[in-house]
Amino acid sequence: MKRTATALIVGGLTAGGLFLATGAANAMPSDTPCGASDVNVSVTPDPSGAAGHEAFVLTYTAASPTTNCKLEGAPTAVSFLAGGQQLPVTTSPDNSESVPVNLRAGHPAESRVIQRSAAAPSATPEFVTFDLPTGPFGQPVSVAWPAGEPLKGDNVQVTPVS
Repeated sequence: MKRTATALIVGGLTAGGLFLATGAANAMPSDTPCGASDVNVSVTPDPSGAAGHEAFVLTYTAASPTTNCKLEGAPTAVSFLAGGQQLPVTTSPDNSESVPVNLRAGHPAESRVIQRSAAAPSATPEFVTFDLPTGPFGQPVSVAWPAGEPLKGDNVQVTPVS
């Protein structure tokens, strides 16, 4: 009886230790940069723009339940397209503080495209393309722009991922 009880206690402690170790390993942040195949991206108007500004939210979600990768900084090489042509709108980073974001299932990230609300509409894109923050660079992501939503002015700001 004592041996059985001891075996059950030791077995339970061992299983509990393995469970805790496995849980901690799954929650560990990744140093691997997200690639285009790791991420699904969507663009939506931001209903909570700051005074004098409007924004569009770029939402990054894990492409699979096993995705575990890092995004840091702002998207780069951003282009807006309509009719297969690049629109004459440039982007600049907003220089906000950048911290690494661990992207995994259930833990999305976001950044914003910000424009001045008083600026005249300059173009209505169909798509936005960009390189993901943290690379790998040269693998652009192309995302449908919200239908009928114009860009304003000739320069917009892009915020780091948070």
